[in-house]
Amino acid sequence: MIKNIFIMKSTGELLFYKTYEEIFDIKLTSSFLSAIFSFVKQTLKTKELSEIEVGPFRFIFEVEKANSSELMFALFSDRTDNLVELRNQLRAIKSEFLSEFDLTRLIEEFDGEVSTFQNFDKNVDEIIESKKLVSEEIQKDLIEVFDELHTFSSFVISSALLTQTGRIIISYLNPNVLSDIIRLLESRFIIGNSKIHELISLEEYGILSLVGIDNFISIIQFKKNCPFDTSLIISKKFSNRLKNLII
Repeated sequence: MIKNIFIMKSTGELLFYKTYEEIFDIKLTSSFLSAIFSFVKQTLKTKELSEIEVGPFRFIFEVEKANSSELMFALFSDRTDNLVELRNQLRAIKSEFLSEFDLTRLIEEFDGEVSTFQNFDKNVDEIIESKKLVSEEIQKDLIEVFDELHTFSSFVISSALLTQTGRIIISYLNPNVLSDIIRLLESRFIIGNSKIHELISLEEYGILSLVGIDNFISIIQFKKNCPFDTSLIISKKFSNRLKNLII
């Protein structure tokens, strides 16, 4: 769950913040973030700041550079939250903020008046609020396809439909299996492989097949004794049926 969102100059001036859960003092936290950013630049000799995990929590950062200064966007959340999804949301916030406010003026001419940014609260809400990616009618049709898959194939253990960023549309997967898949998506996202086209692997819990459907991924967990050729055929037929409904 997202706890807080911060937008600030790297020198420490807080431009905007939004609180979803009161955990700590906002001013102290902004000072902490500024100090972290300064430490990374001066001690580690890099301006790249991506994320920091602190106990059960995680800070995610996006930085926009302008001349000799920077604007820092930070999101504070539970460590177990989907990193890919949160990163995309923070990038959307950054993009929208920069489209509404002049970066040069923010960096060079900021006079300490933050009331200008108060209305940006609505923009953040629109980005953060969960929006349905498929209608209820399509959701029902998708569930029928899943039910048929589980009824007519004795090799299928479980299945799911996720977005490429890990948002769950439908899932019958065991929570541990689902967690492994989301971590896989996170790791691929970090190294620049933002989309899965087709992936099949043998795991302890069976054969796992992932097929990309544009911005979605169809997932089937098969029994270990399922022939690979059979799993590929079933996966492709299944993904094509889903594609006809969601694309």
